[in-house]
Amino acid sequence: MTEPYELRHWHPVLLAKDLGRRPRAVTLHGRELVLFRTASGNLAALGNTCPHRRARLSDGWVEGERVVCPYHGFRYACDGAGESAGTPKMHLTATRFDVREGHGALWVRAHDGEDRPLPPLGREGYQYFDTFVHDIECPLETVLDIFSEVEHTPTTHALFGYRRDSLDHIELSVETSAHEVRVVNEGPQKPLPRLIERAFALEPDDTFIDDWTVRFSPVHVVYDQWWRDPATQTPRALRLHFGIFFSPIDSDETRMVSIIFSTLERSWLTRLTRPLMRAIFMREVHLDRRRVERLADQSPELRGTRLGRFDAPLRELRKRIDAIYRGREA
Repeated sequence: MTEPYELRHWHPVLLAKDLGRRPRAVTLHGRELVLFRTASGNLAALGNTCPHRRARLSDGWVEGERVVCPYHGFRYACDGAGESAGTPKMHLTATRFDVREGHGALWVRAHDGEDRPLPPLGREGYQYFDTFVHDIECPLETVLDIFSEVEHTPTTHALFGYRRDSLDHIELSVETSAHEVRVVNEGPQKPLPRLIERAFALEPDDTFIDDWTVRFSPVHVVYDQWWRDPATQTPRALRLHFGIFFSPIDSDETRMVSIIFSTLERSWLTRLTRPLMRAIFMREVHLDRRRVERLADQSPELRGTRLGRFDAPLRELRKRIDAIYRGREA
């Protein structure tokens, strides 16, 4: 079976903590996979169809170093090699996928014999914070759109983002290269509850800098966000660095995996601030998800839309998704 070109890229598909003793099914670009851990702790990912009679391997269980098909007991090793107790001379092979654990997630890609590293994340001085998964009923490009512009933040976000009355004064710059698109936004932070300001040592009307780069193998956005005293230009202590990865379940649904780092130090104070930050992040993503799922038209097609200055990167994103991620001619 020929796999879609998009499966050549690493995709995070499952939280590592969610894979226990039993196999788990995931879907990526319409292709159903099974992930499992062997008794010795090895990770494996196979096509989720038993070549014998098409049962789902994810309905089975793990014995030693193999996953067992629940229909007739065929057993498959991590490399897909199968064996049958009833027909020992039968040679069956399930499709093998590469799988790797990193940043709290399990990543898969089509097996091609190449040892490709996971996309780089993290910065010196930052602590790993958490990894989140959200499934959004919307196509990849349309989901990416809301995470690559800030004009929606005054009306969609509950907390972080920009003031609506200052949108026309936000400084915006866009840089493009063959393999990435970088956008930097800078302007007054929208009003925050005093509790939030005190918890993260922010002040009213702080300048909020939202600096992100979109990359395409796989499609993901790497953000650097921080705040600055507008009078002295002194940065606040809190800085965020995170990657959001977009793994299409199929043409109409996208799994979004967010991997967060911050400058919050591990101390007694973080017992309060970490749960608060987690709740804020989950809330903001929920609001973004609700907004795109409620669009009158979720089509990725931009023809017929009216694009403003904050939408300038959208066409560039689609060109690189086609050329790099989907392997089509630019």
